[in-house]
Amino acid sequence: MLNYKQTSTIIFLTVFTVLSLSAENILLKKGGVIKGKVVEQDQSKIKIKKEDGSVVTVSKADILKVVYKEHLAEGEEEKLRKAEEAKALANAEKERLKKEKEEAERLKKELADKEKSDKDLAAQNAKDEAERKKKAEEQAKLDAESRKNLTRGGAVWRSALLPGWGQWKQGRKVPAILYPSLIALGLFFTYDRNRIFLNAKNDYNNLDNPYTEAGYLRAAFGGNTVSTTPADPLAAYTANEVSPFKGQRESVEKHYREVQYIGGATALLYIWNIFDAFIFHPKQNIADADGLPEKQGNQLFLRTTMDRLDAVPYSSVLERRYETKTNLGYEIHF
Repeated sequence: MLNYKQTSTIIFLTVFTVLSLSAENILLKKGGVIKGKVVEQDQSKIKIKKEDGSVVTVSKADILKVVYKEHLAEGEEEKLRKAEEAKALANAEKERLKKEKEEAERLKKELADKEKSDKDLAAQNAKDEAERKKKAEEQAKLDAESRKNLTRGGAVWRSALLPGWGQWKQGRKVPAILYPSLIALGLFFTYDRNRIFLNAKNDYNNLDNPYTEAGYLRAAFGGNTVSTTPADPLAAYTANEVSPFKGQRESVEKHYREVQYIGGATALLYIWNIFDAFIFHPKQNIADADGLPEKQGNQLFLRTTMDRLDAVPYSSVLERRYETKTNLGYEIHF
């Protein structure tokens, strides 16, 4: 049995041996070794108590390796440094390969996502285009059916009731928009010119009228209320030339002509709108007796023929004279 004194001696020797072996050798990356014991550390640095009792603080980023060994054999430090450097290079290469793999996977995923997105977009565009074509075909069928059921008389009375309506039902969009626009513009200018004409006519009728407000003012201040025509023809001509009536009358006549011109042009355009709906009514596809399709619609033609001018039918070839005729026209099919 061991007594208390012997037990205490064994424990002290064991602790001393452990403390003696716990001395560290800190290898620095830039070279050099710090011998001592780590007394405190955190995430970024450690404090080392050196053999002489001084305490130094070293950043963990500057430490290559901590060797828990009191003495390093000759060449062991260099061997440890090379091993750590090789390990660091291996880790760096491993990290590089890992990043390259991750980058390749990321690019592959992006490419797959892009291809899928492009494919989905192309499919959606194709679907939209198919729907658009389908709607256009359905609308074209409806328009064709509407035009098929539209008679020439129906187009005429529609254009007479509302200019351009018959052309719109015929499927001719440009004249359907052009006719009502021009007619509306003509009506506006006719109304405006007629308003100016009526004002000028009213001014002409009230010129030198003693019963107007201006006439009352002239009478109140002793002015002439009624002008008389001189008996002398020359004086009468001169008075007419310098009279304000002449200029006002010419103004009235000018505005009246403008009303006639613009109103007449608008009326002619309205009438042509009705004739247009009648003349250019589209024809249906009907085959003739020979089985050949009939000419559809109206068309511009240019034909050239050669006719003989000689009255004698049996003249020689050298004596014959010919005339070339060219006909330019527009065919209208009813």
